[in-house]
Amino acid sequence: MHPLNDDARSTERQRGRVRAKSFVRAFALTIAAVTTASCAGNRMMPVEPQLTPLVQQDPSTLTQAALRNFLMTKKKPGESLQPDRLHAFYELRDYRPAWTLSTAAEVRAVLARAHEQGLRDEDYRLPPATRLAPGAPSAAYDIAVTGALLRYAADVRIGRFKPQEIYEDSLLPDASFDSVAVLNAALTNGSMARFFAVLPPPHAEYRRLAVALAHYRAIADKGGWDALPDGSAIRLDGKDARLSALIHRLSIEDPDLAALAKPSTAQLRDAVKRFQARNGLDQDGQVGGATLAALNVPAETRVQQIAANMERWRWVPAFEHRYVAVNVPDQSVRFVRDGETLLTSKVVVGRASSPSPIIRSEIKAVVVNPPWNIPGDIAARDLLPKLRKNPNYLRANNMVVTDGPRNDPYGRTIDWRKVIPAEFPYAIKQLPGPKTALGAVMLDSPNDFDVYLHDTPNKKLFVSNQREISNGCIRVQQIFPLASLALTDDPDEGMAMLNKVVRTRETTRIELDAPLPVYFLYWTAMAGTDGTVEFRPDRYGRDRALIAALTKTDPGADAVSMAMGDRDAPEEDDVSP
Repeated sequence: MHPLNDDARSTERQRGRVRAKSFVRAFALTIAAVTTASCAGNRMMPVEPQLTPLVQQDPSTLTQAALRNFLMTKKKPGESLQPDRLHAFYELRDYRPAWTLSTAAEVRAVLARAHEQGLRDEDYRLPPATRLAPGAPSAAYDIAVTGALLRYAADVRIGRFKPQEIYEDSLLPDASFDSVAVLNAALTNGSMARFFAVLPPPHAEYRRLAVALAHYRAIADKGGWDALPDGSAIRLDGKDARLSALIHRLSIEDPDLAALAKPSTAQLRDAVKRFQARNGLDQDGQVGGATLAALNVPAETRVQQIAANMERWRWVPAFEHRYVAVNVPDQSVRFVRDGETLLTSKVVVGRASSPSPIIRSEIKAVVVNPPWNIPGDIAARDLLPKLRKNPNYLRANNMVVTDGPRNDPYGRTIDWRKVIPAEFPYAIKQLPGPKTALGAVMLDSPNDFDVYLHDTPNKKLFVSNQREISNGCIRVQQIFPLASLALTDDPDEGMAMLNKVVRTRETTRIELDAPLPVYFLYWTAMAGTDGTVEFRPDRYGRDRALIAALTKTDPGADAVSMAMGDRDAPEEDDVSP
């Protein structure tokens, strides 16, 4: 080869610079196009049914170099210590392309069914699959597939959002999932099918809800069900013009009723009671008020409600082999050991103005004959008005001021009318006794929200079907068997000892051998092993807030809460937790 003269060498260098600039420009435009096409809400071209190879099975060094160049130039100073997920993924692979014809097709098919996990397909949509040349175009598409899949994997496994992003009163353990390492291992081992199979949370309840979601989405896609005319209660004796519409509506969710050609009045009433049971309503067999409103909740709203519950399940870590779980909308608590529910009890939950939070805590001890140190906000809001009317209220209710005037434990010399609620200056305690708001037993589980499971002297509260009464704490109808389970792992073994200590009237703290996890959770949609789906009212509007975030819409009105109508719970005159 003849050596080039100076002019020729200069011309060749200029051409090289032009080629390099063209490559960078083309790569940048390709990445921009892929990124734009991947954004949620953008109109996409129809996905071609047949994919063509993105890269050969033995990827070209040109595509590998393009991947390295793009990802390295996008790094920020100091990012090498904490690289983003895309860079971390390709760094593990030495920037080799990840996707072949078959694996990319598998990913595309899964992402197109994100709705099956209660997510939005458009949040993970890929640009059209066309024949791409090695280098920048193939690298851009490879990155798009990886980015969408890593985002989808994290959203399915640990949630589209963190609990605190939706609810201020939530405190669950931080979920962890190394999607980069797990995905890279699946590709290395050729086990993508298993990767997708084990991706959802490890809760049977979640998987049952996924089945329920498909069922209710199918109903909604067929037009759902027609709303029943409002008005007076529907009569079941054959004289109400709305009767046929009621039978049709009930039959959509009740296969037993659907199997009857001409149900009798008794059979129809039984179907109404089954509907009421599935929706947490009084099972009186009458179709009016809350029952009629629940029947008129649209099928599409049920779809959204199930999806919201699936998202909350993603936030919950794998349960321990022993735990206590409160379901606030269901107003119930369970003790579970090795997957078996040993005890279920009614509970009283927080009213809407002082909701019970979503948290995980640990029961450390059973406190028998507990005193109640009244929180300042409760004292200011509930106690102060009573003291202004009746200076003897503290003594009448076995309460004392622990930091008040000397020789005045009942605060009789305090001018309560001058006390400013926002600056309530006193610490007040209710002493142990038969009328103490905490009752005879409390399960001590220290937490940032000061909510506990405890007894109550007001047993009549459990008669009502609406028990939103407390200031956030959970009052348990079967507190003694639950305390026995916490102490002995048996609902009866500890009962004699607990009753003996109660009779002493002395406050006694009994430490557990090991902390017992307790969860305060919020399930408004529950699917049984037999396929039955139950719904509960969105007592605190938590569904509404989460659905708005998942669908990126204005929260607006909550159809489920509105459908339940006025939920009048028994009122309580006494100050209570």
